[in-house]
Amino acid sequence: ERRIYLFGHSMGGAGTYYLASKYPNIWAAIGPVAPAAMGMTNNRTEVLQPIKNAGIPMLVSMGDADEAVPVANVRTWVETMKELQMNYEYKEYPGVTHGPIIGASMADVFKFFEKHSKSAK
Repeated sequence: ERRIYLFGHSMGGAGTYYLASKYPNIWAAIGPVAPAAMGMTNNRTEVLQPIKNAGIPMLVSMGDADEAVPVANVRTWVETMKELQMNYEYKEYPGVTHGPIIGASMADVFKFFEKHSKSAK
C-alpha cells in the first residue's frame, strides 16, 4: 500500500490528474504522459490542489513534437504546478510525438516511481 502508482497516457494522462485529485490518499506518486487535459485546463488549480495538499510527487512527460496534445497546454499545467509549489518534475522530449512518448518516457517514469513511496502509517 506504500507503493501504489498512477500512470496514464493521453486521455489516461488527464485521467491521472483526475483520479489523483479525487483519491489523493492512495498514490505514492503519479506519472501523466502527454496528458490530454485540455477540457480541464480552466479548472487546473482546483484539480491540482488536492494533489499538492497530499504531497504526491508527480512526473509529467511530454514530447515537444506532439501532434495530438498541444505542448503549450501541458506547459500551462506545469506553470500552475510551479505557482502552487507542487512536488513535480517536468520532462520534455525533443522531437517526440504523441504515440512514441510512451516508449521514450517509460524508463524515466519507472525510475521516478522507484524513488517514491508513501510514509509508513
